[in-house]
Amino acid sequence: MIKKFLCYLLIFLGIIPVFVNASENYEAKVDDNYYMSLEEAIANATSGDTIVLTSNEILEETLLINKIVNIDLNGKSISAPSKVFQVEGGTLNLIGEGTIKETEPNYGAIMVIGSTDPSNSSYSVVNVGKNVKLEGWSGIFITHNNKKSYGVEINLSGKINAIDDTSGGSGAGVYVNGTIQDQNNHPVVNILDGAKITSSGNGLYIAGYSTFNIGKAYISGKESAIGIKSGTLNINGATIICTGEDTTPTEGYNNGIKSSGTAIQIESNNGYAGDIKLNINSGTITSKHSNVIYEYIGKGSDSQVESISISGGNFRSEDNKEVFSLSNSLKEKHPKFISGGKYSSNPNQYLKADYTTTLDNDLYTVVKSTMKEIFFNNKDSNNNTLKIIITLVIVATLGIIIYLNRTKLSNLLSK
Repeated sequence: MIKKFLCYLLIFLGIIPVFVNASENYEAKVDDNYYMSLEEAIANATSGDTIVLTSNEILEETLLINKIVNIDLNGKSISAPSKVFQVEGGTLNLIGEGTIKETEPNYGAIMVIGSTDPSNSSYSVVNVGKNVKLEGWSGIFITHNNKKSYGVEINLSGKINAIDDTSGGSGAGVYVNGTIQDQNNHPVVNILDGAKITSSGNGLYIAGYSTFNIGKAYISGKESAIGIKSGTLNINGATIICTGEDTTPTEGYNNGIKSSGTAIQIESNNGYAGDIKLNINSGTITSKHSNVIYEYIGKGSDSQVESISISGGNFRSEDNKEVFSLSNSLKEKHPKFISGGKYSSNPNQYLKADYTTTLDNDLYTVVKSTMKEIFFNNKDSNNNTLKIIITLVIVATLGIIIYLNRTKLSNLLSK
């Protein structure tokens, strides 16, 4: 009996180290199933499963996501030399707290490729949770397959830190390849409330045709906060800032975008899809050293801005440059586009009809015009001509009244 007990005890004691060593090597789990690598966990996970990291994952090559994959980073990190994930025909949901990182920055933490079939909606989808950080040459790199990229959807609530690549090329927080030109079923990027993007180059580089919807997020870059050549940009409450030096005027470029130092840099370049639509409803948009909104002709002769509307927001150049620097072509196409907002330089030439400005604390505030403002707002010089005209009309009217009354009085006296 004693021998049997000792035998069991030795077996038990011998097994314990095996279990301990094995658990230390596990890198991910799904429910109670443990896996030696994230790749193995993804291969075995089914739709709806959540993979939980149990240790930091160091990949030797990119992981392809071509099905629905949910990953809880669980305070850990996933790294690879370049392109940690490639999402193509799948959905990647990143939750929990942790970091996805390129160790030899070249493309981005997550590369996204759309479908070649224009009927494929929600083909490649990425959802980044609020406590997730992406770090690489870009956070999210949207590119093409045979010049097509249909059905791409991005929802960013977390953080992106875009850094220089291994050759010293400055980063781009979110990058959209300029080869994407089809407006049908184009990529849609939603930068949600609380998201934060910082970049050594452009906070956003929007070359390919896409729609960006930006909520109450933070976006900064040294070369520009946002550089756009194609598509639609909707800004609703974001803080957008460029910290770099003024390098305007900027030359057109067909393989990226050159530095300007402006907050929103619009390059009209007929080598890209163009059809640029800019809508700003609210937010704080700042350039430390240059213009706030800068549009120029990079290639061709006409502005590629199809519409521009500003109904609110705070726009400031901290070096007292003009808020707007726009091509003559754009000003001819869209001479009046402002109906709200506050500006560090006078935006009067771009105001829509029935709007004027008041000057308060060195900021020009756009307001709806009223008769009181026309007559008594001496700080606003935009309505000087109108004031003169109205004054002349009033004087003429008074003159007529006096003349008629004098004539009437004269007739009464003659009787």
